[in-house]
Amino acid sequence: MIPSIWETSTFEEKVGEENRRMMWTFQDKGDREVCLIPEVTGIVQEMWRQEWSKTAGRMDIFYMQRCYRYERPQRGRYREFTQVGVEMLGTRDAGPAKALLKECLDGFGVDYRFEDGVRRGLNYYVADGFEASVDSLGAQRQVAGGGAYAEGVGWAIGVDRLMLALA
Repeated sequence: MIPSIWETSTFEEKVGEENRRMMWTFQDKGDREVCLIPEVTGIVQEMWRQEWSKTAGRMDIFYMQRCYRYERPQRGRYREFTQVGVEMLGTRDAGPAKALLKECLDGFGVDYRFEDGVRRGLNYYVADGFEASVDSLGAQRQVAGGGAYAEGVGWAIGVDRLMLALA
């Protein structure tokens, strides 16, 4: 389980200026800058660099995590939301990650459009990423996204939007 409160510094450079403004940040009792996590990949990258890579050449992880954003709630874009994701660490081969994402979405039976070569809004990606969208959701149509970063490749599905797409 990934903690919901984490050091703000993990995300400051990774999430970009627009997303940084949407973070719930505060000082804890030890006077440290912390936040309610806006996403999981940044934490996984840090853990891989600091710990996991020292004992494993490759590692695949699955997570389901509550994440948070500071902005006006709207349909399909909430202050608290759930992500289900996969991180394949120690490789940058996005092929298996894309195939697994498509398999998951096909398993739910959602009518989605998969786009490759998408410019993602997070600074840690080393190449253009990929997204899955459900056009019937309107402005908040992206239900999944991912790509390659220095430590690996991964993706996340927005469970709240996926549920709207299935309704």
